[in-house]
Amino acid sequence: MNTTPKKPTNVKPKHADLASIAYDSIREAIITGRIKPGERMGQVEIARELGVSERTVREAFARLAAKGLATHEPFKGVKVAALSLDDLHEVYVMRALLEGRAMELAASRISPEDVQKMRELLPLTVAGNLPDSVKQAQAANRDFHWIAIRASGSRILATILEQLWELMFAYDLLYPNTDEVDISKNDFTQHGELIAALEAGDGQKAAQINTEHITKTIQILIAHLKEKT
Repeated sequence: MNTTPKKPTNVKPKHADLASIAYDSIREAIITGRIKPGERMGQVEIARELGVSERTVREAFARLAAKGLATHEPFKGVKVAALSLDDLHEVYVMRALLEGRAMELAASRISPEDVQKMRELLPLTVAGNLPDSVKQAQAANRDFHWIAIRASGSRILATILEQLWELMFAYDLLYPNTDEVDISKNDFTQHGELIAALEAGDGQKAAQINTEHITKTIQILIAHLKEKT
Protein backbone atom coordinates (compact mmCIF):
# COMPACT_ATOMS: atom_id res chain seq x y z
CA MET A 1 0.00 0.00 0.00
CA ASN A 2 1.39 3.40 -0.98
CA THR A 3 1.41 5.68 2.05
CA THR A 4 3.20 8.55 0.33
CA PRO A 5 1.16 11.71 0.94
CA LYS A 6 -0.43 13.13 -2.18
CA LYS A 7 0.66 16.54 -3.34
CA PRO A 8 -1.88 19.29 -2.71
CA THR A 9 -4.25 19.77 -5.62
CA ASN A 10 -4.45 23.32 -6.91
CA VAL A 11 -8.18 24.00 -6.99
CA LYS A 12 -7.89 27.77 -6.93
CA PRO A 13 -10.21 29.21 -9.59
CA LYS A 14 -8.56 30.48 -12.74
CA HIS A 15 -8.70 34.18 -13.56
CA ALA A 16 -11.33 33.58 -16.26
CA ASP A 17 -13.49 31.76 -13.71
CA LEU A 18 -13.16 34.65 -11.25
CA ALA A 19 -14.14 37.14 -13.96
CA SER A 20 -17.28 35.12 -14.68
CA ILE A 21 -18.11 34.90 -10.97
CA ALA A 22 -17.64 38.66 -10.61
CA TYR A 23 -19.82 39.31 -13.66
CA ASP A 24 -22.60 37.05 -12.36
CA SER A 25 -22.47 38.67 -8.91
CA ILE A 26 -22.65 42.24 -10.24
CA ARG A 27 -25.32 41.34 -12.79
CA GLU A 28 -27.42 39.77 -10.03
CA ALA A 29 -27.07 42.95 -7.95
CA ILE A 30 -28.30 44.99 -10.93
CA ILE A 31 -31.20 42.70 -11.77
CA THR A 32 -32.40 42.54 -8.16
CA GLY A 33 -32.14 46.31 -7.82
CA ARG A 34 -29.42 46.36 -5.16
CA ILE A 35 -27.46 48.58 -7.55
CA LYS A 36 -29.81 51.12 -9.12
CA PRO A 37 -29.94 52.43 -12.71
CA GLY A 38 -27.58 55.41 -13.03
CA GLU A 39 -25.65 54.46 -9.89
CA ARG A 40 -21.85 54.50 -10.08
CA MET A 41 -20.12 51.17 -9.44
CA GLY A 42 -16.87 51.51 -7.54
CA GLN A 43 -14.18 49.23 -8.92
CA VAL A 44 -12.12 49.19 -5.73
CA GLU A 45 -15.12 48.66 -3.45
CA ILE A 46 -16.56 45.82 -5.54
CA ALA A 47 -13.17 44.12 -5.83
CA ARG A 48 -12.81 44.23 -2.05
CA GLU A 49 -16.37 42.98 -1.47
CA LEU A 50 -15.97 40.04 -3.88
CA GLY A 51 -12.41 39.25 -2.84
CA VAL A 52 -11.02 39.54 -6.37
CA SER A 53 -8.57 41.81 -8.15
CA GLU A 54 -9.49 45.15 -9.71
CA ARG A 55 -8.48 43.70 -13.07
CA THR A 56 -11.11 40.99 -12.62
CA VAL A 57 -13.77 43.62 -11.84
CA ARG A 58 -12.72 45.67 -14.90
CA GLU A 59 -13.29 42.62 -17.08
CA ALA A 60 -16.70 42.09 -15.49
CA PHE A 61 -17.54 45.77 -16.14
CA ALA A 62 -16.53 45.40 -19.79
CA ARG A 63 -18.82 42.41 -20.18
CA LEU A 64 -21.70 44.26 -18.50
CA ALA A 65 -21.16 47.17 -20.89
CA ALA A 66 -21.17 44.80 -23.86
CA LYS A 67 -24.52 43.45 -22.63
CA GLY A 68 -25.91 46.97 -22.36
CA LEU A 69 -26.23 46.80 -18.58
CA ALA A 70 -23.50 49.33 -17.80
CA THR A 71 -21.92 52.43 -19.33
CA HIS A 72 -18.43 53.89 -19.01
CA GLU A 73 -17.92 57.65 -18.90
CA PRO A 74 -14.40 59.17 -18.93
CA PHE A 75 -13.43 60.58 -15.53
CA LYS A 76 -16.76 59.41 -14.07
CA GLY A 77 -16.28 55.66 -14.02
CA VAL A 78 -18.78 52.89 -14.68
CA LYS A 79 -22.50 53.26 -14.02
CA VAL A 80 -25.51 50.99 -14.29
CA ALA A 81 -27.19 51.83 -17.60
CA ALA A 82 -30.07 54.31 -17.42
CA LEU A 83 -32.19 53.66 -20.50
CA SER A 84 -34.84 55.82 -22.16
CA LEU A 85 -38.25 54.84 -23.53
CA ASP A 86 -36.88 55.46 -27.03
CA ASP A 87 -34.15 52.92 -26.29
CA LEU A 88 -36.78 50.49 -25.02
CA HIS A 89 -38.78 50.86 -28.23
CA GLU A 90 -35.65 50.20 -30.30
CA VAL A 91 -34.86 47.07 -28.28
CA TYR A 92 -38.30 45.66 -29.04
CA VAL A 93 -38.10 46.61 -32.73
CA MET A 94 -34.78 44.78 -33.04
CA ARG A 95 -36.16 41.84 -31.10
CA ALA A 96 -39.19 41.64 -33.41
CA LEU A 97 -36.98 41.58 -36.51
CA LEU A 98 -34.47 39.02 -35.26
CA GLU A 99 -36.92 36.81 -33.40
CA GLY A 100 -39.14 36.74 -36.47
CA ARG A 101 -36.25 35.27 -38.42
CA ALA A 102 -35.62 32.77 -35.62
CA MET A 103 -39.26 31.62 -35.76
CA GLU A 104 -39.03 31.26 -39.53
CA LEU A 105 -36.03 28.95 -39.15
CA ALA A 106 -37.52 27.09 -36.20
CA ALA A 107 -40.63 26.12 -38.17
CA SER A 108 -38.61 23.68 -40.26
CA ARG A 109 -36.36 22.47 -37.44
CA ILE A 110 -38.34 22.33 -34.19
CA SER A 111 -38.88 18.87 -32.71
CA PRO A 112 -42.23 17.46 -31.55
CA GLU A 113 -40.76 17.38 -28.04
CA ASP A 114 -40.05 21.12 -28.11
CA VAL A 115 -43.53 21.85 -29.46
CA GLN A 116 -44.95 19.87 -26.55
CA LYS A 117 -42.82 21.83 -24.07
CA MET A 118 -44.19 25.08 -25.51
CA ARG A 119 -47.72 23.74 -25.24
CA GLU A 120 -47.14 22.85 -21.57
CA LEU A 121 -45.79 26.33 -20.85
CA LEU A 122 -48.72 28.05 -22.54
CA PRO A 123 -51.10 28.18 -19.52
CA LEU A 124 -48.23 29.33 -17.30
CA THR A 125 -47.74 32.46 -19.43
CA VAL A 126 -51.07 33.81 -18.18
CA ALA A 127 -50.85 35.80 -14.94
CA GLY A 128 -53.27 35.05 -12.13
CA ASN A 129 -54.39 37.11 -9.17
CA LEU A 130 -51.71 35.99 -6.73
CA PRO A 131 -48.72 38.18 -5.73
CA ASP A 132 -45.82 37.98 -8.20
CA SER A 133 -48.06 36.24 -10.74
CA VAL A 134 -47.09 38.73 -13.46
CA LYS A 135 -43.39 38.04 -12.84
CA GLN A 136 -44.04 34.30 -12.97
CA ALA A 137 -45.94 34.69 -16.23
CA GLN A 138 -43.07 36.77 -17.63
CA ALA A 139 -40.59 34.02 -16.71
CA ALA A 140 -42.76 31.39 -18.42
CA ASN A 141 -43.04 33.70 -21.44
CA ARG A 142 -39.27 33.90 -21.69
CA ASP A 143 -38.93 30.11 -21.51
CA PHE A 144 -41.67 29.76 -24.14
CA HIS A 145 -39.93 32.02 -26.65
CA TRP A 146 -36.49 30.62 -26.02
CA ILE A 147 -37.52 27.06 -26.83
CA ALA A 148 -38.30 28.26 -30.35
CA ILE A 149 -35.25 30.54 -30.58
CA ARG A 150 -32.91 27.66 -29.74
CA ALA A 151 -34.79 25.41 -32.15
CA SER A 152 -33.85 27.83 -34.95
CA GLY A 153 -30.34 26.39 -34.81
CA SER A 154 -28.78 29.83 -35.30
CA ARG A 155 -26.09 30.48 -32.71
CA ILE A 156 -25.60 34.07 -33.90
CA LEU A 157 -29.30 34.92 -33.68
CA ALA A 158 -29.47 33.39 -30.20
CA THR A 159 -26.43 35.38 -29.03
CA ILE A 160 -27.82 38.72 -30.21
CA LEU A 161 -31.31 37.96 -28.91
CA GLU A 162 -29.88 37.03 -25.52
CA GLN A 163 -28.38 40.52 -25.31
CA LEU A 164 -31.73 42.11 -26.22
CA TRP A 165 -33.52 40.07 -23.54
CA GLU A 166 -30.85 41.20 -21.03
CA LEU A 167 -31.68 44.81 -21.93
CA MET A 168 -35.36 44.09 -21.34
CA PHE A 169 -34.44 42.97 -17.82
CA ALA A 170 -32.58 46.27 -17.34
CA TYR A 171 -35.75 48.16 -18.22
CA ASP A 172 -37.67 46.20 -15.61
CA LEU A 173 -35.31 47.76 -13.07
CA LEU A 174 -35.48 51.29 -14.44
CA TYR A 175 -39.26 51.16 -14.82
CA PRO A 176 -40.60 49.02 -11.95
CA ASN A 177 -44.16 49.74 -13.14
CA THR A 178 -43.69 47.19 -15.93
CA ASP A 179 -44.96 44.60 -13.44
CA GLU A 180 -48.29 46.41 -13.43
CA VAL A 181 -48.83 45.69 -17.11
CA ASP A 182 -50.54 42.35 -17.62
CA ILE A 183 -50.78 41.56 -21.33
CA SER A 184 -50.55 37.83 -20.74
CA LYS A 185 -54.20 37.15 -21.56
CA ASN A 186 -53.71 38.67 -25.02
CA ASP A 187 -50.44 36.75 -25.34
CA PHE A 188 -52.23 33.45 -24.74
CA THR A 189 -54.09 33.58 -28.06
CA GLN A 190 -51.04 34.64 -30.09
CA HIS A 191 -48.83 32.08 -28.36
CA GLY A 192 -51.32 29.37 -29.27
CA GLU A 193 -51.31 30.53 -32.89
CA LEU A 194 -47.51 30.53 -32.88
CA ILE A 195 -47.41 26.92 -31.67
CA ALA A 196 -49.81 25.92 -34.46
CA ALA A 197 -47.69 27.66 -37.12
CA LEU A 198 -44.48 26.07 -35.87
CA GLU A 199 -46.08 22.64 -35.70
CA ALA A 200 -47.37 23.06 -39.26
CA GLY A 201 -43.90 24.07 -40.47
CA ASP A 202 -45.20 27.45 -41.69
CA GLY A 203 -42.20 29.70 -41.08
CA GLN A 204 -43.69 32.79 -42.71
CA LYS A 205 -46.82 32.56 -40.56
CA ALA A 206 -44.79 31.92 -37.40
CA ALA A 207 -42.64 34.98 -38.07
CA GLN A 208 -45.70 37.14 -38.75
CA ILE A 209 -47.49 36.06 -35.56
CA ASN A 210 -44.39 36.61 -33.43
CA THR A 211 -43.72 40.05 -34.92
CA GLU A 212 -47.31 41.16 -34.34
CA HIS A 213 -47.13 39.81 -30.79
CA ILE A 214 -43.96 41.77 -29.94
CA THR A 215 -45.19 44.94 -31.66
CA LYS A 216 -48.42 44.87 -29.68
CA THR A 217 -46.51 44.26 -26.45
CA ILE A 218 -44.27 47.32 -26.83
CA GLN A 219 -47.18 49.55 -27.81
CA ILE A 220 -49.09 48.62 -24.64
CA LEU A 221 -45.99 48.79 -22.44
CA ILE A 222 -44.78 52.22 -23.60
CA ALA A 223 -48.29 53.71 -23.39
CA HIS A 224 -48.50 52.50 -19.79
CA LEU A 225 -45.04 53.77 -18.84
CA LYS A 226 -45.69 57.21 -20.33
CA GLU A 227 -48.70 57.52 -18.05
CA LYS A 228 -46.54 56.63 -15.03
CA THR A 229 -43.55 58.88 -15.80
